[in-house]
Amino acid sequence: MRKMAKVGSVLLLAVSFFAAGCVGGAGSPSGMAAELSPDQRFTLVDLNGQTVSLDGLLKEKKAVLVNFWATWCPPCREEIPDLIRLQRQYAARGFTALGVNVGESQGKVSAFAAKMGINYPVLLDEDQSVAENFRIVGIPTSLLVDSSGKILGEYHSASPQLFSDVEKALAA
Repeated sequence: MRKMAKVGSVLLLAVSFFAAGCVGGAGSPSGMAAELSPDQRFTLVDLNGQTVSLDGLLKEKKAVLVNFWATWCPPCREEIPDLIRLQRQYAARGFTALGVNVGESQGKVSAFAAKMGINYPVLLDEDQSVAENFRIVGIPTSLLVDSSGKILGEYHSASPQLFSDVEKALAA
């Protein structure tokens, strides 16, 4: 019975992601703290089965763009080339994009990432617990986080504002 409730919860979250789609524009995070909470400092498995922690990346990088997405989401697919460009343009300056796939299997995501040529780490949030901890209601949603854990902005597309904010974060 408990397992069915969990499956129902996961399905409800998936449906809400689909229904919400692309919501809003760039700006400060809505409904979340301006700094990462302890439950938002996640560790997930990447496409190669290695564990990756957000805290570990924040120790190595000046800024991390945490991008919640899924392969079935048209706006997510549309912004991937811009995220690839962001990664290519700013990686040497202490930036990384970090794709957090919401609710899909390793096989499906790996094949999609290879086909798209994704050049940044992709992590699997198969049970959607990380998305829930961030109160993500629509995808794509990206959060720009600096090395201290401060959330600098929330974005629902790879906009000029996002590129500008990454530039500012790396200049600080």
